[in-house]
Amino acid sequence: MIQQLPHFHSPDEILAHTAFAEARRAWIDGMLGLYENNPFLSRLLAATQRSAVFFNTLVLDAAHDPADRSTWPTISLLQEVMAAYQLSSRRSIETIVARFVETGYLSRRAVAADNRVRLLVPTEKMLAHDLDWVRVYYSPLSLMFPACGYAQPMRRDPAFRTALRRASRPGLGDAVKLLATNPTITFMMNRDAGMMVLIKLMQTGGATGLSSVAFTDLAKRFGISRTHVRRLLRDAEMEGLLRLSKAGIALEPPLVTAFNRFLADCMAGFHALYHFAMSSPEMANSTAR
Repeated sequence: MIQQLPHFHSPDEILAHTAFAEARRAWIDGMLGLYENNPFLSRLLAATQRSAVFFNTLVLDAAHDPADRSTWPTISLLQEVMAAYQLSSRRSIETIVARFVETGYLSRRAVAADNRVRLLVPTEKMLAHDLDWVRVYYSPLSLMFPACGYAQPMRRDPAFRTALRRASRPGLGDAVKLLATNPTITFMMNRDAGMMVLIKLMQTGGATGLSSVAFTDLAKRFGISRTHVRRLLRDAEMEGLLRLSKAGIALEPPLVTAFNRFLADCMAGFHALYHFAMSSPEMANSTAR
């Protein structure tokens, strides 16, 4: 019997879907549920270089083979992976990792075979946040393509989370490409809480694209200064991404289009990863029981 291969939904197919607007709202609400009014977590993770260190560490941990030294999730391997992003120096990555250790998201564990080596090991706190994050990213897909299932990520299945992160290892370079092919979103993401500010503007702007949320309110919600918010939005205005006026913050069509494209690209990627994760031996054995 020939097994039918899954259909991988393309970004264009996702953008054209009649439920895309509803799915986008679900993702926006989910992301704000994780970071809004949580200044500590927003400052810790809502910038590209810190979030990339956070999630790449999770992938390296899930994918490593204890018998293969080259796969051990050490600070050196993380620095090697992060070099492709061209965002952080080796020293700054060490600083970010130290901050994650200090705040209880990472630990360092010695290897019995070589006591000089320290592995970066996600704590339960880090794994719990990843389960929440994975659920947010599959919530729009579960709305658009309910026949595909997505039961495992939606119920925060730890086995699926591990399989997903392991399946992500061969395609770590795709994340770099995602940023490179979405320069408008990268422009926002490279600033502290820039993406979260944009997500809030997308939520409050609604159908009109005009948000009346105040700079002070944005600063309070994401643990940044009002000066930083003003500078971020004025820089975006100079790029032609939005307009500031007494009426509020008007999102220009190119910014909305870029936001939608970025989300569709992410959704297409996670849709494919779902099938790769579910076809892994671990998940095949899990679903068979």
